[in-house]
Amino acid sequence: MSKQVRDSAGHLWPQIVGRFGTTTSLTVSATSQQSHAAAAGVTLMRVAIANNDSHIHFEIGSDPTATSSSMIMPAPNVEYIRVEPGEKIAFLRGAGTNINVTITDILPS
Repeated sequence: MSKQVRDSAGHLWPQIVGRFGTTTSLTVSATSQQSHAAAAGVTLMRVAIANNDSHIHFEIGSDPTATSSSMIMPAPNVEYIRVEPGEKIAFLRGAGTNINVTITDILPS
């Protein structure tokens, strides 16, 4: 869950409310790979991309497959993605070398 807060300059930013749950680390390659399934009660997953030389493509669903036509997430980056319990996120590297990605469930407070 998130809510909007203002920083000292008056800009709105999401404030994440919850606890960290299951974490999965993947080395994303040229073949689509899936995260763990979101746990019961989880509606938000944190995705952190460590590499800084490329991007990834991603899809969300019960059995997703990421393709080069899927949504793009630049690297390095941290994103919070809305999911339903049981859904997974599939990843595919955009170009270049493999990319390290960490996916974490955000549990309700």
